Amino acid sequence: MAGVSGLDEVLRSSAPFVIALSGGTDSSVLLAGARRCGVRAIAVSVDTGLTPPGELAAARESADRLGVPHVTIPLDMLTLPEVRENRPDRCYACKRAMMEAIICEAERRGCRTVIDGTHADDRPGVRPGIRALRELGVRSPFVECGMGKADIEALAAELGVAVRPPSACLATRIPAGEAITRESLALVGAAEALIAREIPGTVRVRCSGRSATIEADPAHHRRLEQLIGAVKDLGFSGVVIAREGYREGGADPWTR
Repeated sequence: MAGVSGLDEVLRSSAPFVIALSGGTDSSVLLAGARRCGVRAIAVSVDTGLTPPGELAAARESADRLGVPHVTIPLDMLTLPEVRENRPDRCYACKRAMMEAIICEAERRGCRTVIDGTHADDRPGVRPGIRALRELGVRSPFVECGMGKADIEALAAELGVAVRPPSACLATRIPAGEAITRESLALVGAAEALIAREIPGTVRVRCSGRSATIEADPAHHRRLEQLIGAVKDLGFSGVVIAREGYREGGADPWTR
């Protein structure tokens, strides 16, 4: 498989290191790769208050299954004006704060490197936080080895790591420039959890005020229509289904 031998080399040369563990497929594959290489690694997750339900639990389960020490750092991102006010530099500010906290934890635990699951298919234009990674010296082994999403999923199968639907922080569900509140985050998290129990694949509930737009595979729109009442009961005044389905790049401005 392209890049895998190079990945092992990067992991060995970086050890001992901290893995920024989100609970998603990419960082979980890195964790399993580190375990396979037999290098010293610590998994660190950040509880930002913006994490979709289940992500932190998935991170803990992944670390426990592999026998890798796991630490969770609480960090309330709504204390940052850039995040709370949903400014254009929100993603950058959030990622930088997260990684600064992880770097401090790495130094405290005697690890000389922090690595993350960014891969060769990630585009800086869609993921502004990549700039923060580069500024802080965080290594992205998949990028260094030229490994994209397909390579990672193939390696996941080899290492016995479950491939999970792509996720993103709940702040990406709020239109750029509209203030992010704990109430809106709770509404979105509850709605997505409800829908995910009923249909497979990637689901996004975009929220403006108390109006929601659901993005999901059009093949499941009939079932979604049956769930609109339950979603409204969570506290939304209006709910519609996006005809085009899920769109990547939710941090960008959007309208229904």
